[in-house]
Parts: sequence; C-alpha cells; structure tokens
Amino acid sequence: MPAYEEAAVTAAAARLRLVADPRRRRQGEGARLGSGHGASLEFHDHRAYAPGDDLRHLDWSAYARSGQLMIRRHRKEVSPRLELLLDTSASMAIDPLKAGLAASLAALLATLAERDGGRPRLWTMGGSPRQLAAPWRPALRQSACAGAAGLAAHPGPALAAGAERILVSDGLCPEGPAAVVKGLGREAGSLCLVQVLTRRELDPLAAGAVRLVDVEGGEADLVADAAAVAGYKQRLARLQAGWSSALHGRGAGVVTVVAEDGFDVAVRGLLRGGVVVGTTA
Repeated sequence: MPAYEEAAVTAAAARLRLVADPRRRRQGEGARLGSGHGASLEFHDHRAYAPGDDLRHLDWSAYARSGQLMIRRHRKEVSPRLELLLDTSASMAIDPLKAGLAASLAALLATLAERDGGRPRLWTMGGSPRQLAAPWRPALRQSACAGAAGLAAHPGPALAAGAERILVSDGLCPEGPAAVVKGLGREAGSLCLVQVLTRRELDPLAAGAVRLVDVEGGEADLVADAAAVAGYKQRLARLQAGWSSALHGRGAGVVTVVAEDGFDVAVRGLLRGGVVVGTTA
C-alpha cells in the first residue's frame, strides 16, 4: 500500500476533532470520545434498531408507544473505543492515489482518536482481517492490498460491543451493503462508511471494445459503449442507495471522497459529513 501522507495527517489532526456520534453533537452534547465507560446498566438514550443488533436490547415499551423498533443504549456504548476497518482488498490498489488516500484517512481518524485519549483499533481487511499491532503507524505503512474478500472477509474481525466503527473502503462489495453492515455493525455504537473512489469509478467514459481486467475476478471482453456505461451508473446508484439505507440511523452514514481530489478535499468531505469537526483548541 502506498505510504500515507504523514505530514498532511499531522497538520490536519491539529485542527480537527473526531465526532464519536453525530447524533450527540446535534443534541448539544460533547463530541469527544469519552475516557471512561461508566456503569454497564446506566441507561443513556435510544437509537433505531438495525439488522444485526442484539434483540435483548430492544425497548418494547418504546415500540408500544411509537410503533418503531428501538435499541436501548447504555453509558458504556456512548463513550466507547474507535474501531477502524480499512479495506485492503485488491480493488483498493487499482490506483495508487486511491490506496494512499484511504490509508491517509484511516491514519487521520486513528490519530484523532488517540488525541482524545482513546486507543483506536485499526484492522486491515484484505484476504482476511488483521489487527495492526501497536505501534500502528509503521504497521500501516507496511500493509499491502491483496485478496478479494475485503469488508466481507469471513470469519470477520473480533469487534468490541458498543464500539464506534468507521469503514474506509470503496464500498464495491459483491455481497451488498446490507450483508456487510449486518456482519460488521453487530452491537456497534455507531457505524459509517468513508467511501474512497476514483473519478473513473464514479463517472466512467465510453471506450468501445475493451478487455477489462478485474483484479479480484479475472478478465472479460465487453463493449464499453454508452449503454454499458449507463447500466454501470445505474448499478452504482443502487449500490450507493443500498449503503445509505443500510447505515441509516447508525451515525454519519456514507461520506464519498474522490481519490484524485487529494487529502485536503477529502478532509473537507469528512467535515461536511459530520465525521470530524474543526477546533480552535
């Protein structure tokens, strides 16, 4: 994997703060990750039920009042650790800019969690999940993109109940967003996707008869005419809608950034998406 932009990460981290859960920021509460977990039975608030949640935490009285399935959240779930899952499957290395930006954004988020007193857990998701041992910075620089499983790797990583989780990936998962969120979102305090795509992946051009080489699936001959491109864009739009639906009510949702736009523009995307906030401290 290309080295992340360490100087740019350090500079950005000095002026940003991680938003652990955008819903709490909207309610006027503190945005920093809490340093303590509190009593495990101390009730804090509700959030909407999402597939994969532990049914033991359903609040049936809230369902009787509102007709909506709600999960009871406890104090330990709103001051949790941060878990970053960086997609290092082969599709992330299709362009060095894409892999480098993904690594830089993961490094930024992990650095912000550390500055808030947390101990982020950083996983690479390629052929199989691998937790980067401390210190994670040299381990991240040495990580390589390989394999096809990515976020859908099975068995999945051993994740902590109540943790805030951020996926950094292109989100181009054949299994579909719902299946990925069900697996990686189980018992999460919040879950969002920072989606890194190339401009060609977002807006491909017609190229006539070509041989496509899928780094995760092999070769195929096709005619990349206007109709094929239109079909691809429709499938991409459905995929994006699927991610938005699967992540609804779980946090910041989907923040899409473009590899060619660079790190600074991507950081502005994180600000607009509510993943981070600016600070004058």
